[in-house]
Amino acid sequence: MAQKTVDTTKRAVPFDKANVPGPKMAKPVKAELAGKIISKAKRPLLIVGTPGADTGLPEIIKTFNSKSIPVAATGSCLKALKQADVEATYVNLHALVSYLKDPKWKGFDGNGNYDTAIFIGHTYYYASQLMSTLKNFTTVKVISIDRHYHPNAQMSFGNLNDDDFRTALKIVAAQL
Repeated sequence: MAQKTVDTTKRAVPFDKANVPGPKMAKPVKAELAGKIISKAKRPLLIVGTPGADTGLPEIIKTFNSKSIPVAATGSCLKALKQADVEATYVNLHALVSYLKDPKWKGFDGNGNYDTAIFIGHTYYYASQLMSTLKNFTTVKVISIDRHYHPNAQMSFGNLNDDDFRTALKIVAAQL
């Protein structure tokens, strides 16, 4: 059976109506393209927040992990990820963004800084400010594969309902 497709570029307006960072806002990205970009990144890092540990999502996140994409667990999501056998490193999100800003940081594995940060499942207003930091003060590519459009990423899904969101994540995972 063919996999259902979903248009992740629709409704690409800030989820929080006051979050308009200026003329440089995230490009809406299709799930297939997001998956291809992530798969071609030299040093991607999946950054998962507490809402990203919701039922069903750890299994999809496990697919990223199985493709040698390291997972940074922030907030209180580590327990849910561990229960799904996802190998993850716990780190405070604010501290992680500070590390990513440092070009000399060796990463969690000692092999150097990451070139692509993939955000999923964070409190919207908090993640938005940290994505803004990465967008404006680093060369790290920021991709949001979250349920809500994040204008401070370089690429982001539009605002999606739960079913479309889960389908989009499966499409991204299939491209890895």
